[in-house]
Amino acid sequence: MPSSLSASSNSWISKRSQAFDSSGIRKIFDLAAKLKNPVNLSIGQPDFPVPDSVKRAAIEAIEQDKNAYTPSQGIAPLRSKLKTHIDKRYAHADRDVFVSSGTSGGLVLAMLSLIDPGDEVIIFDPYFVMYPALVKLVGGVPIMIDTYPDFRIDLDRVEAAITERTKLILFNTPGNPTGVTATGAEVVGLAELAARHHVAL
Repeated sequence: MPSSLSASSNSWISKRSQAFDSSGIRKIFDLAAKLKNPVNLSIGQPDFPVPDSVKRAAIEAIEQDKNAYTPSQGIAPLRSKLKTHIDKRYAHADRDVFVSSGTSGGLVLAMLSLIDPGDEVIIFDPYFVMYPALVKLVGGVPIMIDTYPDFRIDLDRVEAAITERTKLILFNTPGNPTGVTATGAEVVGLAELAARHHVAL
């Protein structure tokens, strides 16, 4: 290591990492932690106990020494149940599944599989704070579409934002953080739009 590099220097930190600011949500949490008895109406933290069936299953797994590494795509019994459920609901027996470590982890894997540097990803604003950061992390370019004031999806606005570099439309319903549920027409319209332009949804 060069002698000019001190322990306090950030020159060894990647520019990618330095470009990310801390989440506004986390800054608010830090401020709230200093308050007396604050009421948290933000993050979707469960306000109910773990179901007894889940507790028992976890206890049984521990007692049976099921503490080894699992397959990276998820254990076979779980994937089999998920495939059965997906086929029953969506008639997709031809689709395979994998289990990720949370939604953000799954999104990173999906984007790494889809996005090349410079590819554009459409995101509806307001959005979950991680979305733009995840897109940038994989080398993509976030393209924001304003949904204010009613948080509805304007299909004409979406189509106007699509370019030859558009690779993905990032969409979830109910929306995070608004909680607005997309209509059937919005979902079908987005699917048809994505298919017409060969864009992942």
